[in-house]
Amino acid sequence: MGNVDGRATAITVLTPVWPGATLWLKLLFFLGRHLEFTLEKLVTLSFIHYARWTIVTRFPDGGRGERLRYSYLFFESNFNGTWEEYIDAFSEVVPWRMRAIWFTSFGFPGPLPVGPFKDYIRKNEFVANHYWSAYPDAATTEVLSAARLATAAAGLRATAEAMTPQEFRAAYDRMLTSVQHDL
Repeated sequence: MGNVDGRATAITVLTPVWPGATLWLKLLFFLGRHLEFTLEKLVTLSFIHYARWTIVTRFPDGGRGERLRYSYLFFESNFNGTWEEYIDAFSEVVPWRMRAIWFTSFGFPGPLPVGPFKDYIRKNEFVANHYWSAYPDAATTEVLSAARLATAAAGLRATAEAMTPQEFRAAYDRMLTSVQHDL
């Protein structure tokens, strides 16, 4: 299980893309970075720690790098949950995005039905030689909640010394109310 550390799982996929598809991918990646509405559905997939697509045109070989016959689409991600759940979620929640990106790759069957898509990903996936997670026992939502709690507590701490006990109690109650969804 080289791709698992605690509750965190990694996935790495490398697929060759059609000649000329690199320009489409660069445009798509540019739009994805600059048009926030394209990320709205992905944000709902809160179990994802990280995901990125890259276009690879050379493999390093200690020098200038080996020039490839085709460009490759390199996808890597870290997430909570199982591999199966991850692929299911992408196929069901953002199938248009999967199609827009991976249709450029040789042999891409489409995101739905999910069975052939899973087979395609397995065929092009690489197992990590080493995988490490900063918070292996925490889900992404737990880490984000902890960060929000720490910020709220630091804000209260910064003003607490100047408060009367009654003011502190009121401020403490307001803080707890504001972060109750993170507890």
